[in-house]
Amino acid sequence: MAIDLSMENFGSMIDNVIAGICFFEYDKTNGTMTPFFINEGMFRMLGYSRVQGMKLLKKVEMNIIPEDLPIYKQGIADVLKDDGAVDVEFRTVTGSGGLRWLHVRGNLYAREADKYTIVTVIQDITEHKNVEEELHLQAERLHILSEAEGERIIDYNAKTDVMVVKSSNEYDLAGEQIRNKWMEEFDASMIYDEDVAYYKSIFRGLLTSPKHETIEYRTKRFDDDYTWYQANLTSLLGPEGYVTRVVGRIINIHERKIKEMELLLRAEKDALTGLYNKGATVQLIQNLLHDGKKGTLYGLMIIDLDNFKEANDLLGHAQGDQILVDTGAALNDIFRGGDIVGRIGGDEFVVFMKDLSSISDADILAAKVVKEVDFTFAYEEQPIHVTCSVGVAIFPYHGKSYEALFDKADKAVYTAKANGKCGYRIYDAATTMVYHAARKSMEYNPDKGMEMNRGIEDLVMQLLFEDKVMESALKSSIELITAEYHFHRGYVCGNDDLPISRTVQFAAAGYEIGRETKEHYELKRVVSEILYESFRKATIIHDYDLTAVEMHDYFQAEGIKSMLYYPITSQGAFQGAIIFENHEDVQLEFTESQMEEIRSLMRILEAHILQIGLMDRLQDFVTQIEIFDNMDSFVYIVNPDTYELSFINKKVLMSSPQVKIGDICYKALQHKEAPCENCILKHLKKDDSHCRCTEELFNYSLRCWSRCSASWLECKEENGLALINCIDISEYFLP
Repeated sequence: MAIDLSMENFGSMIDNVIAGICFFEYDKTNGTMTPFFINEGMFRMLGYSRVQGMKLLKKVEMNIIPEDLPIYKQGIADVLKDDGAVDVEFRTVTGSGGLRWLHVRGNLYAREADKYTIVTVIQDITEHKNVEEELHLQAERLHILSEAEGERIIDYNAKTDVMVVKSSNEYDLAGEQIRNKWMEEFDASMIYDEDVAYYKSIFRGLLTSPKHETIEYRTKRFDDDYTWYQANLTSLLGPEGYVTRVVGRIINIHERKIKEMELLLRAEKDALTGLYNKGATVQLIQNLLHDGKKGTLYGLMIIDLDNFKEANDLLGHAQGDQILVDTGAALNDIFRGGDIVGRIGGDEFVVFMKDLSSISDADILAAKVVKEVDFTFAYEEQPIHVTCSVGVAIFPYHGKSYEALFDKADKAVYTAKANGKCGYRIYDAATTMVYHAARKSMEYNPDKGMEMNRGIEDLVMQLLFEDKVMESALKSSIELITAEYHFHRGYVCGNDDLPISRTVQFAAAGYEIGRETKEHYELKRVVSEILYESFRKATIIHDYDLTAVEMHDYFQAEGIKSMLYYPITSQGAFQGAIIFENHEDVQLEFTESQMEEIRSLMRILEAHILQIGLMDRLQDFVTQIEIFDNMDSFVYIVNPDTYELSFINKKVLMSSPQVKIGDICYKALQHKEAPCENCILKHLKKDDSHCRCTEELFNYSLRCWSRCSASWLECKEENGLALINCIDISEYFLP
């Protein structure tokens, strides 16, 4: 088929050529260049419309980068010599404002007087120029590497996964080492653990595109210490268009890095104590919390000095500064090198305990701080004691941010100070599981087993007394009981008369139920009422004990295998229930003594929920209760209207272990069905808050003669509380 080469078709072909084809008329008289033919390829290349392009090309020099104008003018001068084609390269501005490299090949077509006709073919060589520039840079870097001495030189071939290392005498390995399968079998054993991930991410990034990176990392030495190095790495493009090599040099910067770190530490340290200052302390803790691994246990401890201001004012600032220095030294001795110890205020310190093996570690360390930070100074006739109050919050139980943990620990400090200073508190002790109860049990005589059962009761009582928010106190108590007896879930549910909401619940890890709906709560309330009709008392219920079909369906739907059920009743009417669930095939089984302990705990919670006895009114009597608990006499607190025991001290428990808080006193103590005829409470006058009665009588429950004193602990028109204190006087009746 013949091709039509008419002028019309020939012009169309020229217009569609990718390169630019331009005819210019050059007037040597005034030095002007005037275009009279430009193909469409030229306008497409520069990003202009024909109208815009023709206007711009009439002042072609205006579109050339000033630095390249001499090249352009020299090219015209060479063309006018008519010695053949001339090639020049220069940069111009496109319609979008970008820079493009152009290769222009021109020659003289015709001449008439001082007017010359020049024909040019123009190509875009921008990409070629970029590659050329990168290769030039790579050549310079390779030259620098080849000239380097006393350093480690690396050359990695990405195609073959081979690393070639040139080492200096510093490593005692002068010469080349060849490591096959370097990335495939990456050996991180010699890189410091905390730097491995960073090192690998930088190297992988170099393999994705040509770039230059500088990194600092540490390598381990044979003595388990480490050395700082700086690696200057460059990735190179191969002819295939992707990265094929990574080259670089590694410099020992250990001395310089150590000096930098020392300067940084000076900026981060408290000038007086040498501990971290507030800014550094907060930043370091935030970094650890951000990078913490799942399942890690941390502790944030606040140490606040007691009576420091008094000592500072009376003994002088020099002695006050020495107290702060000695406190810092004591903290450094107690805690590990990896823990963060800082001074964040005048007499306030913070310790961040890393990687606790158990929460009891924080308990032990807090007790040690209270013991060690204890100074006594002679001042005139009255010595000055400087001690400390400590508050602890546990990550992740009490918060996952520095702010949340500090707030909880600060509240714990406040509680410690409110309870006489020179002590410590772990915020919301129930989340620390049973360690508190175990620690308290150590204070008892190990020969008397019954006293061991008193530990968790003491702690629950303390939680209920100290937390002024009923639901918070209940939740903490339920959490503690759940942990102590290895339940999976615990909660309280009941009718509208109970002063609680649906938030009073706790689940062990893996057994959470999420946000409980109103319908789900109502279902549990109905179920608890059905169970009450069947059992009527505290009991262990297994799935095979159930007879009602709806109960089987409920247990299966909830995944419950067995349950501890305790109904809440008031004046013989059902009010709700305290329930602890087990969701594994191992059935709940308790000894008789354990069941007695559990029933006692349930009675304490029931009394608190129904707001009877001490639970709703002894918020300010914690110190008194602790005194009563340690008295060498028999102490009871009784509601004289209902005869319910609201408190019994340890001495009563040792002699009558079967007696529990919430019991009716004449039933539990005298084994009677009606109040005692000679009950000392009958002599207390309600209209006299200072009334006090004393009698000598034979105590049948204790089997001894005792002198009993009764007085009002709290006197109201109704439900007043009476304190009975009995002293054994049997020896006076012996012949």
